[in-house]
Amino acid sequence: MRIFHGVLLAVLVATLPLHSQQPAPQKVDVARLGPQVGDRVPDFQLPDAQGHVWTRDSLMGPKGVMVVFSRSLDWCPYCKTQAIELQTRVGELKAQGLGLALITYDSPAILADFARRRGITFPLLSDTGSQTIKAYGILNTTVAPDTSNYGIPFPGTFLLDRSGKVTSRFFEEAYQDRNTVSTILIATGNAAAPTRAQLAESAQLDITAYVSDEVVAPGSQFSVVFDVKPRAGVHVYAPGAKDYKVVAFTLTPNALITTRPLQYPSSETYYFKPLDERVPVFQKPFRLVQNMSVSASPETRAALNGLDHVTIAGTFEYQACDDRLCFTPQSVPFSFVVGLRPLDTQRTTVPK
Repeated sequence: MRIFHGVLLAVLVATLPLHSQQPAPQKVDVARLGPQVGDRVPDFQLPDAQGHVWTRDSLMGPKGVMVVFSRSLDWCPYCKTQAIELQTRVGELKAQGLGLALITYDSPAILADFARRRGITFPLLSDTGSQTIKAYGILNTTVAPDTSNYGIPFPGTFLLDRSGKVTSRFFEEAYQDRNTVSTILIATGNAAAPTRAQLAESAQLDITAYVSDEVVAPGSQFSVVFDVKPRAGVHVYAPGAKDYKVVAFTLTPNALITTRPLQYPSSETYYFKPLDERVPVFQKPFRLVQNMSVSASPETRAALNGLDHVTIAGTFEYQACDDRLCFTPQSVPFSFVVGLRPLDTQRTTVPK
């Protein structure tokens, strides 16, 4: 009987589904992949959709270049939608002194078909052997080599100076998430003045609030920005201040929106002599940035059918003080309407 049990156990193990014996795929830390800030990136020679060959340096504008690595402009709807958004920002990037290029493993024929259909004028570069993708250290190693998707990169964006050094980089954990150009320019301190902004003034603060993008798509990471100017002698409290109301933006819950933590700048220490107290505050002009995205979940995409906009609402909350007293806490409502761009799901019609 003992022999029978041993044989039976061996048979059971041998007949288990193969996937149950495979280790779970490891999560990749995209923040550690590829060239980091301060590194000089490899040069390359890649053809565009028309066959013209570009190098890293030939793409440069007076102040550098934005290089976007994308999965595919054939089958990836988030990649195609991002490329369409990039096209709307070509003029803004040129005004910032930046060149622009997008690199995929797609063939020049696929890129030419997409460029024709979507009116793309900036270089779409073909890395069909994924040699540049591998040289940059961002090959998606979770894709099996025997599949048609093998060779794609982890999608992300590098900002390079004219020497080819990385000044900023933007990679997201989820492949659906893509930073808009405006969000990148805001993060790097290069955003142009907003065309539309909301103003709120009080005896203690001036607040200028605006949304980074007028139109977004599922997966687009965009920002609500608050530029705050305290009046002379006035301060508000920064994170870490105990027993005081910290300045914040509270977003009204919205099932369509996914948010990130509110971004604060560095604070300064304020010494209140009567209480021998030191607290972190903002008393010079400062900026708060609330990053968010339209959720790319299947449920949200279904809920977006028939919608052409989404409303972002919330309250800006603060308590201002001066050297003598603290004023009544304030809650200032803000609301922004953002247009919705559908994902581009059309496949190429040319041979793969």
